[in-house]
Amino acid sequence: MRAHEYWYMIALEDLDSAKHLLSRSFMTTLFHVQQCAEKALKSYLVLKKGSIKKTHDLVLLVNICMEIDQSFEELRPLAIELNPYETLGRYPDSSFKKLSQEKMQKLIERSEFIFNFVTSHIAKKNNT
Repeated sequence: MRAHEYWYMIALEDLDSAKHLLSRSFMTTLFHVQQCAEKALKSYLVLKKGSIKKTHDLVLLVNICMEIDQSFEELRPLAIELNPYETLGRYPDSSFKKLSQEKMQKLIERSEFIFNFVTSHIAKKNNT
């Protein structure tokens, strides 16, 4: 298995975990939503660059992807929305509020959009 495929495989596991945990574990679902997007982006970067910067910042990862392919700009609003969930559920403060099931489902869909976007870009790379 090539290095980027490990990142991709774990991103898929995070997506599956978020979907499975949606009705069971609020904070863990949010963590997996963010992690799926993060690891999918890192999979693409490892494929294209051979290595990645150690970061959890989805916006930074999108920016680095945009250095390779400007179409990743489409992911910026999703990255901004998902970025807080890497720590929000694990380090709650007084502004912390439990999200509705509908909002959590939308976050899963946004993470899945990033995953599928990256999947299509990896497929393009593998077909060239």
